[in-house]
Amino acid sequence: MKQAAGITSDISVERATQYLSDYGYLKETISPSLMSVSSTDAILRHYSVTIRDALKKFQKFAGLKPTGKLDAETRKKMQQKRCGRPDVIALRKLGEYKWKKNDLTYSIESLPKEPSEREVREAIKKASDTWSAVTTLKLNEISDEADITIAFARRIHNDPWPFDGQGGILAHATLPPSGILHFDSDERWVYMNPKVSSSCMAVHEIGHVLGLEHSSDPDSIMAPFYRNAVDRRGNYIAPKLSSTDVKNIQRLYGLNDKKSNPRSSPTEHGSDFETDSSNGDNDSNRDRKTDISCPDEVDGIITVDGSNYLFSGNKVYEFDHAGIKEEYLLKNLFPNGPPFIQGALSNPRTDKTLLFHGKMVFAYYLDRYKKKFMLESNYPQKLPAALNFKPMGAFLWHEGSQVLINGNHFATYDENWNHITLQNEVVNYFDNFPAKPIRGVLIQQMNVLLFGDNKIYKYDVKDKKVIGKAIQLKAILHC
Repeated sequence: MKQAAGITSDISVERATQYLSDYGYLKETISPSLMSVSSTDAILRHYSVTIRDALKKFQKFAGLKPTGKLDAETRKKMQQKRCGRPDVIALRKLGEYKWKKNDLTYSIESLPKEPSEREVREAIKKASDTWSAVTTLKLNEISDEADITIAFARRIHNDPWPFDGQGGILAHATLPPSGILHFDSDERWVYMNPKVSSSCMAVHEIGHVLGLEHSSDPDSIMAPFYRNAVDRRGNYIAPKLSSTDVKNIQRLYGLNDKKSNPRSSPTEHGSDFETDSSNGDNDSNRDRKTDISCPDEVDGIITVDGSNYLFSGNKVYEFDHAGIKEEYLLKNLFPNGPPFIQGALSNPRTDKTLLFHGKMVFAYYLDRYKKKFMLESNYPQKLPAALNFKPMGAFLWHEGSQVLINGNHFATYDENWNHITLQNEVVNYFDNFPAKPIRGVLIQQMNVLLFGDNKIYKYDVKDKKVIGKAIQLKAILHC
């Protein structure tokens, strides 16, 4: 993890460029000789496209208007207190970072002058319990060697990422299995107070050491920018997990059955689906529209904000466990897109939906205010020349990899840099996958539903095998 420099004064182009580089938005390193030039125009002339694209990425992630310009709102956002981890990290090869056990320990190696030792330990305990409450995880403090080490440190300390003094970077943490969590002791930390709350940052940083990256969801505790823990009247409120946080941590560690109801707290890809072939004569089905067609085959499947969408030809079907809720024309739901798709995936971490057609990719984001999918700027794009097959399916795997697939060939794909990170044969990485082509995936806790052309296979990701017989598509959709 690269530690970014703090921002303590008005943001110059040079400092903004460094900020974009430090937090993962700018892949290309700007030469030191050019950075020393005082002229803003000189930098923009040499790297105009690169910097403007990076600014747009940052602005979208931060919830700003993506102008590609270093405007006042962007400068203000760059000055905001935040976590020191990058926001944009290239997607991993198969195997996102997570702990391989659910009983974890932590130790507190050093303390700040304020708040008190009791308050610090209580803040860390409450932050740990916040994550434990919705998963199978247990986090307990010990005095001996622990999985996670927590410390308050200043400036240059015992890791490669120095702090910057008061303001700017508040804390940083590493992903599993290293388990390092450091707070900047130069900050004026408080406990259960509307100022720089140790409780709020502890929940955020523990999210990192459990395996979560930054989120573009402004309501997420994993958003990188610090928000005062206050209500509308300015009173302190305890930090809470958003629905995005709950779904993402449960995707890694499963659901706490003792404290959560799987039906009322669905995973990232929704609750379990009824798979029997009965007519499903229930209240939900009685209220369903009767003029909706029934798809014969699957071209792709995604889940966005808890809603499932199945692509078939020039149509898209929104459905849940009770069957099809709505039918759309592809061109209306995804304007300026392809006439049909050959794979689709949606990633809650990047907040993007990707549609694939031939060797082209179309990226969309959901405008939650307008309730419409909007095509991202600079799209469609050609897939990398290094991809040696044409996708016929796509999915987000349970551990975070974005997978393109065609028969026995697959690749992992990072749309941030339009880059293929791995190519291989399905049999070498996905044990006991069905021989039939896979078009898409829905995740259900530790099981996934693999969608073929017109059949669905239930796959146990722990035991790496298909469970039971194939299910007909129409049995899932009740049509």
